Amino acid sequence: MLEKSNHIIIIGAGIGGMTTALCLRHFGIKASLYERSSQVTTAGAGVQLSPNAHRVLSYIGLTDKIAAVSRRCEGVKIFDYKSDSQMALLDYLNFKSNDLFSFCHRADLVSILYEACKKQEIPVHFNKKFEKITDGKAIFSDGETLFADLIIGADGLHSNARKIVFGEVKAIFTKQIAWRAIVPNSINQCDFAHVILAPKRHIVSYPIRDGRQLNLVLIKEQNDWQPDGWRHLEDPSVVKENFKDFSGKTAKIIDSIEDVYKWGLFRYPLRKNWYKDRVVLIGDAAHPTLPFLAQGAAMAIEDSFVLASKFSEFPTILSAFTEFQSDRLPRVQRVINASAKNARTFHLSNTIARLVFHTILQLFSKFLPRLLLKRFNWIYDKDVTN
Repeated sequence: MLEKSNHIIIIGAGIGGMTTALCLRHFGIKASLYERSSQVTTAGAGVQLSPNAHRVLSYIGLTDKIAAVSRRCEGVKIFDYKSDSQMALLDYLNFKSNDLFSFCHRADLVSILYEACKKQEIPVHFNKKFEKITDGKAIFSDGETLFADLIIGADGLHSNARKIVFGEVKAIFTKQIAWRAIVPNSINQCDFAHVILAPKRHIVSYPIRDGRQLNLVLIKEQNDWQPDGWRHLEDPSVVKENFKDFSGKTAKIIDSIEDVYKWGLFRYPLRKNWYKDRVVLIGDAAHPTLPFLAQGAAMAIEDSFVLASKFSEFPTILSAFTEFQSDRLPRVQRVINASAKNARTFHLSNTIARLVFHTILQLFSKFLPRLLLKRFNWIYDKDVTN
């Protein structure tokens, strides 16, 4: 186990960073968080918490607080964009009733984690943009220099900590762009996620905040992207034009979009080594994944517990790093591959291929619904706390 005198710095006070700090504290290990923003972010949109993520959050005592601000997800309904007809149902409530799936606003989850950190007297320092390491010291943009026995990079997709471990790595544009919006739940969508499939496009919607709002993610294939930033305020008319052929209730919620942001979907090659010297990466800083399995936050949450448990179990930082990576690499590799496969399946444009896929979905949903859901057991049944 790490010495209690070790000075541990976590870069990034988002979902991954604060969950890591709380998991470390559970094992009696202290850490401090350093966040580039001026406060805990209240921006963002919805986040899906699957059972594998909930098991970690439950282990650190947050189940009740999360339940108070989230909606229990009963399953997933898959629709065709043109007919607005339901093609398949993944019935979580019926076939996985003992597992907890939920929808939450990201800001609500972050606020719960932040309050838990304060209760545990875990220091969170704001306006601290991590720049580099020199002679074992973390250098921040305001000039502050801190010695650290261990630095955990939890600073997301655009990580500065990643540069310490990987060097400069160029992100690869996936030729897909996404829009996010929150709209009123004017269609009274119940506690199911809706996935609406179209050629080279798809939409995901689910209720958040007492069901009064819907979180929307709209994704489209596109060859070019101007890399002058990763998050842009978009003209709603552009989104409406790109999805104007969607019908029924989906068309109604598209028409209600007022504030919407877009970003390009980028990926980084998955590296086999997530640590260097005294720096280790978790979550999107180590292994960003596309959003087609809704597992980005869950992978960071799983990482948090596994890393903390390795520090409690192994006698040196290096042995803990090695065991952490050995444990996590095969799983995140599988999630990344499955997410990329979903992207291709969701966006089928060949008429015959779409017809075959939709027919298979309908048949499995009608005659073998349990088997349809069983395809995801390897994701949802994982319990890193056991």
